[in-house]
Amino acid sequence: MKKINKELLSNITVLYVEDETMIREEVSFFFKKYIKNFYCATNGLEGIKLFNEVNPDIIITDIQMPKMNGLDMIKELNTNVPVIITTAYSDIEYFLKAIELKVQKFVIKPLDLIELVSSIQDCIITNNLQDKFFEKESLLKIINENVLLSIADKNGTIIDVSSAFCDFTGFSKGELVGQKHNLLKHEDTSDEFYKNMWQTILSGKIFESEIKNKKRNGETYIANLTISPVFKDGEIVSFTTITQDITSKKRLEQLTIEDDLTKLYNRRHFNTVLEAEIKRIRREKSFLSFLIVDIDYFKKFNDMYGHPKGDQILKNVANILKKCVNRPTDYIFRLGGEEFGVLFSGLDIEQSMDFSKRIVEAIYEEQIEHLGNEIHGVITISAGLLVHSYHYIEDDEKVYKYSDDALYEAKHAGKNRVVLSKKSK
Repeated sequence: MKKINKELLSNITVLYVEDETMIREEVSFFFKKYIKNFYCATNGLEGIKLFNEVNPDIIITDIQMPKMNGLDMIKELNTNVPVIITTAYSDIEYFLKAIELKVQKFVIKPLDLIELVSSIQDCIITNNLQDKFFEKESLLKIINENVLLSIADKNGTIIDVSSAFCDFTGFSKGELVGQKHNLLKHEDTSDEFYKNMWQTILSGKIFESEIKNKKRNGETYIANLTISPVFKDGEIVSFTTITQDITSKKRLEQLTIEDDLTKLYNRRHFNTVLEAEIKRIRREKSFLSFLIVDIDYFKKFNDMYGHPKGDQILKNVANILKKCVNRPTDYIFRLGGEEFGVLFSGLDIEQSMDFSKRIVEAIYEEQIEHLGNEIHGVITISAGLLVHSYHYIEDDEKVYKYSDDALYEAKHAGKNRVVLSKKSK
């Protein structure tokens, strides 16, 4: 263990910036035994104010803080005073930004106070902080083992990757270097996504977005991408990409909005989407259409064919709806039981009726046997449609009620049809 140099510490001024009260109090209590001039701030803005007041010999700061984070504070100060960053592994994506700001030391949380003392002493003892005490090898080891990092040349060819990135994707470094990132491309990720990405990074800006990709074994993952251009003499020479895996988070989110059987959106998500769509339609001065669909004589089908076959019918109807409804602004929901909802926009009353009739016809044309449907002998649906111009849209409960009333009329008018709500206008 490195010896504490009490004489050295007693003659310096330290600015410590940390928003977590317990950590700040623990560190402050420990250091005030050795450092008389030990000042604390709770965020970057306070840190800047205190810096100008006390003129510290060294700054110790956390990264993630409210009001202003540690890196923004350092950038704002633009000082040659040595800086020690205290950080958790979750802050690892900030390391490269910290390097650009010439941070001298990184101390990983939970803090080892003796290690922190040692770091302070090292920074104070020498003026040649960057070369002697930056500990590049230690830092790069942390990054290599923990950050999903890849570096590409200006043409997009991969020139280096971290071992963590290789472990995560299943590709070896030899398989990745010399290739393009489209080696990981998922078929659901559009060409438009990449066009937008290249436009952003070639303009010298940082690109941040979610992306769906594939690992070497074909497994899908979802990630947050941060692609940063690297400049030399004012020209872009390469791109650094930090990937954050959010697959588990997205799957958890999906479970809360998805119907388990049909994989359509569920009723809970319908309430959320409808409210948002009403606001959007009013803002864009367009049309809102809501179609409620119900499978005819579904209880009879379950009684005759059994519930497993009934579940399969629900899946079949869901798949047919997916084929009919494919615009980005269209939504399909399983509202409960054998009832489905289709929320769409931008079509007037006549266009919405034509679209809805095609859905009813598409179900009938599948000719799925249902002998309990005595009129047709196959699976059919009834549907109620409401279409409102933005002038007339009421609240979400009324939108649902008017469509449901129209569905009731369709059932009593002979089924296998769509009825337009009298409230449509």
